[in-house]
Amino acid sequence: MARQSAEEKKILESLRALPPEKKSEIIDFIEFLKTKTVKSERRSLKNLWSRFSVHISEREISDLRKELWENFPRGNEK
Repeated sequence: MARQSAEEKKILESLRALPPEKKSEIIDFIEFLKTKTVKSERRSLKNLWSRFSVHISEREISDLRKELWENFPRGNEK
């Protein structure tokens, strides 16, 4: 079994000192932090697809971007 770090020990000591309703809030906060971390990893298209068995090259992404933006109104057109 891995040794606990000083931070882990402090967290556990603090957690044990809390009443049950506060422990529930801590669990909710931990879940929030985990989802926040996952969202920040999904910023790029490459990371978004990495969870699936789909491999898209940089060239394919570039071609798709060009295709999507090709007919987008530019604002200076009438």
